[in-house]
Amino acid sequence: MTIEQMQDKCRGSLVGGAIGDALGYEVEFMSLDSIRKRFGEKGITRYVLHDGVAQFSDDTQMTLFTLEGLMNGVIDTQAGKIEDILPYIEKAYLNWYRTQTSNPATLSGSWMSNIRSLWAHRAPGMTCMSALENLSNGFGVDNDSKGCGGVMRVAPIAIFNAAHRHIYDYAATAHLAGWSAEITHKHIASTFASALLATTVMNCILDETVDQLHFSFIVVNGLIMMSEYFPEYDRELRAFDRLIRRALELGQSDVAEADAIRELGEGWVGDEAIAIAIFSVMRHTDNFEDCIVCAVNHSGDSDSTGAIAGNLIGSILGYSAIPSYYLKDLEIEPILVSAADDLCADVKKSEVTRRIGERYVDHLPAAVDKKYLI
Repeated sequence: MTIEQMQDKCRGSLVGGAIGDALGYEVEFMSLDSIRKRFGEKGITRYVLHDGVAQFSDDTQMTLFTLEGLMNGVIDTQAGKIEDILPYIEKAYLNWYRTQTSNPATLSGSWMSNIRSLWAHRAPGMTCMSALENLSNGFGVDNDSKGCGGVMRVAPIAIFNAAHRHIYDYAATAHLAGWSAEITHKHIASTFASALLATTVMNCILDETVDQLHFSFIVVNGLIMMSEYFPEYDRELRAFDRLIRRALELGQSDVAEADAIRELGEGWVGDEAIAIAIFSVMRHTDNFEDCIVCAVNHSGDSDSTGAIAGNLIGSILGYSAIPSYYLKDLEIEPILVSAADDLCADVKKSEVTRRIGERYVDHLPAAVDKKYLI
């Protein structure tokens, strides 16, 4: 794979997630009947603009803070062990929490905090907020939540590790994504979903072409490895495995999309959210728009299922396959592209922190269009 192809897939995954998020955010709390009544039988297929842009939700906000924590950790630890990078991701989530609870200001160690859109309140998840409130006050997090707030934000880990697989392998990708979700969501199903998304995105980026059969193979292989990465959860893993395999089966069936998604759930919890996204990709592996439209038109957490499906289909088809009308009005789209390029900068392990550090500094707010800044 050429550097250009790698960059295209990395951009596709990050920007694709934001597109699915923005399209689904408009209908997040609507029933499918209400969506169809407003937008027609196909449901929502194009953005509804607010202040001239397609606004994304807290899903993309937290995804960008995951990216920032990961990058800071890689630079400071000189691409150290994933256990050493995890605290940087937690710190980044605490910075995101401050964007939701205080007035805009540049936060220490966070250039993302200079981006105005990331201070907007976009229906932040209650579990994320309560968990981060505890952490900000010096307390631990004690919940049994498997909400989708863990899985919808971990794609940058997969994108970075795909581009730097000589540093962080498949197992490291699964663990770091799963553990990052556990910062706020303690149910193992959230961990499973986050790990599976990350390993799937990673492999879809690394493989030049991914068709329906190949995608199914990637997902099933991820499921098989899950018991090795997160042992002692046999009962929970069996339930998760059944749901994901059913999503793959439905994706290859002639069951109507609405009926298939209704069977899989509503996406408010992590296992259902990734199941709906996987179904949507299986049903539309070769078409970005059809996949995203499928993923968001249901009676459930449409922005999160859209974001996860966007991460997946973008990693398969790449940025170049995304229709221009989805790129044109997307909130802070140039920053998303730039951030994806930061993740996939082509470097050797010996110079990873220097080169990535230089690349990252290039995108400090001084180099960003002032219209995006606080």
